[in-house]
Amino acid sequence: MKVDFFIAGAPKAGTTSLYHYLSQHKEVEMSSVKEPDYFSYNSLKEKGTYYGRKAIGSLEQYHKLFTNKKNLIRGEASVSYLYYEGVARKIKEYNKNAKVIIILRNPVERAFSHYLMDYRLGLVSENFEDIINKKINHKNASLYYQQYLLVGEYYQQIKRFINVFNSDNLLIINYEDFKNNLPNTFKQICLFLKISDTFKANFKNSYNTYIRPRNKLIRWFYSFVKLRKILSTIIPKGIVKNIIKILFTRSKKPKLTKATRAFLNSYYKEDIIRLSKLLKRDFSSWKK
Repeated sequence: MKVDFFIAGAPKAGTTSLYHYLSQHKEVEMSSVKEPDYFSYNSLKEKGTYYGRKAIGSLEQYHKLFTNKKNLIRGEASVSYLYYEGVARKIKEYNKNAKVIIILRNPVERAFSHYLMDYRLGLVSENFEDIINKKINHKNASLYYQQYLLVGEYYQQIKRFINVFNSDNLLIINYEDFKNNLPNTFKQICLFLKISDTFKANFKNSYNTYIRPRNKLIRWFYSFVKLRKILSTIIPKGIVKNIIKILFTRSKKPKLTKATRAFLNSYYKEDIIRLSKLLKRDFSSWKK
C-alpha cells in the first residue's frame, strides 16, 4: 500500500477544509489523523513544536491510518511538509507517482491568522507585533517567529517541490480561488487527482473558523495541551463540539494595524516577486 497524494501546506490556507471535503468523496480515503507529519518527523523532532501532538515516526504506524480498501486513492494533509527541507524528496522516494497539492495564502493574512489560532488555543499570550519584531523572551520565541513569519516565505519552499515533482504531479492553488470559487477549484483538484469531478461535496461546513474563549479562565484552562488531548480521547466528539459551543463564542476577527500590515508587506515583498516569477503568476492582490 502507498499513500497517493499529499496536501503539503500552507498552514492556515484552507487545508483542513480541503481534507474534510475530500474525505466525503467516494473514491478517496483520507488518513484517520489529518496531520501525521510522517515525512517531517525528524525535522519536527529536531526543531521542536508547541502543539502537543506527536508526529508518526514509523511506516507501519503511518499505514495504519488507512484501511487499505481497494479502488480508493489515499491522501493526508500534513502542512509541515511544505516548510521543511528534504520532505519533497522523501515523498518522491516513498512513492514516485505521488501527487502534491499546495494552497498558498497571502503571507501577511496567513501569519496573523496563524497567530490568532495559537492565541485562541492558549499557546501564545505575547503580542503579535512583539513576536514578529523579536521583542519577546520566551522558550518558544524562535518557533513562534518561524510559524508566523518564516512559514510565509514561500519561494524557496515551492522551489524545492518544483525541483522534485513535475507539473502533472504538483498542483499549486491560490487560497483566494479556493475561498471565492470553491466548487470550480474543488473540481480542478478532483481532475488533478483523476477522480470523478461530478461529485458534489458538502461545502456548508466551515472549519477552523475564528472563535474565542468566553473569558480568561477558559483560555487559561484550554492552554493545557496535554490535558486537552487526554480529554478529547475520553469524551465523545459530539459532546466535545457542544462543550466548545458553550465555552467559546464567535466574534469579529481582530484586524492587523496599518503599521504592522505595512511592515509585513515590506518583509514579504521580495519573496512574493520571486515567487511570482517562479510560477509565472500574478500575486499583486497580496501586496494590498
